[in-house]
Amino acid sequence: MDAHLPSSTLASCFMFFRLCYESFDLSHRAPLTFSTFFTVFLPPVVLYYVTNVLAIVGPRTFVHRLALLPVTLFVTFRTIMSLNIASGFFPSEPGKLAHLNQTLVLAMFTVITRTLFRTFASQIPQRRDANTLTFKQILLEAADLTFNLRGIGWNFSASMKVPRYTRSLAPRSAFLRQTAQSLVAHLVVFDILHYICQLLSPGPVGSTASFSIFDMTIPNPLTRQLHVLVMSSLGGLCIYGAIQFGHDACSLIGVGLCHQSPSEWPPIFKFPWLSTSLADFWAVRWHQIFRQEFIAIGVKPLSLIAGRVGAVLGAFLLSGILHYVCLWGTGNGADARVILYFAIMGVGVLLEEMWRRLSSRRVGGWVGWVWTAVWVVGFGPLMIDPLCQSGVMGSVFIPHNVRPAVLLHRLIIKRR
Repeated sequence: MDAHLPSSTLASCFMFFRLCYESFDLSHRAPLTFSTFFTVFLPPVVLYYVTNVLAIVGPRTFVHRLALLPVTLFVTFRTIMSLNIASGFFPSEPGKLAHLNQTLVLAMFTVITRTLFRTFASQIPQRRDANTLTFKQILLEAADLTFNLRGIGWNFSASMKVPRYTRSLAPRSAFLRQTAQSLVAHLVVFDILHYICQLLSPGPVGSTASFSIFDMTIPNPLTRQLHVLVMSSLGGLCIYGAIQFGHDACSLIGVGLCHQSPSEWPPIFKFPWLSTSLADFWAVRWHQIFRQEFIAIGVKPLSLIAGRVGAVLGAFLLSGILHYVCLWGTGNGADARVILYFAIMGVGVLLEEMWRRLSSRRVGGWVGWVWTAVWVVGFGPLMIDPLCQSGVMGSVFIPHNVRPAVLLHRLIIKRR
């Protein structure tokens, strides 16, 4: 977008989440029920949708958006503080679904950040000439704006590097079949990687207890460090797999049930393991789901303070804050190391830009691939260890007795 949030608003946003973490206890959250779905979960989503309707209508609705902003922030904060999705499914052991609470806080964080920049942005979000939209079309456009996480097809995402389509766009049945195959394949691979992580953890498979990838029971320091790097790599691949099969599931819903065009669902990743620089990894090949808020709240305000350095670090710091808040949402505390991880990634990108200015060459080739792997995987424990200590790695994604990894493990043992 061509506007940025005022510095006072940015500071208020950061203080808001700091207040959430330091002053409130998440242990008394209520489970998700039929009643709390409509009275607690749905209101922030509806208010965010209304904000998008007003944003599409144009600048004359600014006062209305501004008036709606504190109400939206309040009900969203209430949802974060009072709703525990996991306890509704496993009242006796909510840790089994800790990732659902993490996802809830992530969704509410997105509602807050996007409501903020929809309120203050001067650019009208549009896919076609707003003057020709009927009231019904405005409502439909606002629905797409609400749930279109990357903003595919919208003017504010025109500069986003979208991966090339790798699936058939016609007929629709071919796209659905290929997407379903991708979902199953990534779900199986994710479960196997997740299962290996659990096998390598100190506790038994199925335990929801938090643990550290720095296993001090391993006596040899070199073996211990290798264990850390293996766990970090597996954890990163698990994150990739979870996002990929989640995107596949949403694609099936969007195209199969909502009759969207397959062209509205381009790939979420662009083979991130082929990245030859940190800039290539984070700006091109990794998912761009949160690009909108990173630019509006992270890049533009801090670029006014510190230029290009502020822009790069602003984006990565906001990413770190997002992951920090999500870990806090599990109810098991948070760890500032995740913020440090993304800050270090920003430093790496700046070093790449410095190299380009000094040598007139970009980081690339096999040297760039090694460089990228060293930064992303080498500093990975700063991200993966807090994730394991939050209990998310012990979460249940598939019932234990029907997990592909468990069935495969049993088959291997049986054949021995």
